[in-house]
Amino acid sequence: MNNILKNSQSWSIDIVLAVVLFMGAFFLFYGLLSGDQEVKVENLRDDASIVIKQVSTEGVPVNIIDKQQINLSRMNELKNLSYGELRRMLRIEGDFCIYLEDEKGYLIILNNSYTGIGSGNINLSKIPCNETFKP
Repeated sequence: MNNILKNSQSWSIDIVLAVVLFMGAFFLFYGLLSGDQEVKVENLRDDASIVIKQVSTEGVPVNIIDKQQINLSRMNELKNLSYGELRRMLRIEGDFCIYLEDEKGYLIILNNSYTGIGSGNINLSKIPCNETFKP
């Protein structure tokens, strides 16, 4: 009888050890995955800063601001470029969308025909960024 108790104790220790190892592996992977999210967020912020600087700097091919006002004809020119070409001009790796909001945070429809310039993978109010409306 004493022999049976010894075997059951070692079996429960094996289970406890397995659970501890499983939990340790879970937290290790969770820590690694959550660390990547912070890097992705930082990369997105960097890309956003690059886009903002590019579109607001005079003398840059993708500049859309002229004397502190939006140049709609320049926005239309950028809209007519392919996404790949515009992305190369901006020198960024991630997806992007250039759009305008009013002072209340509402999306502005440009030329009564489109919401933004950029990737169709990005949605603005459930509408793809590069979608063109037909009047």
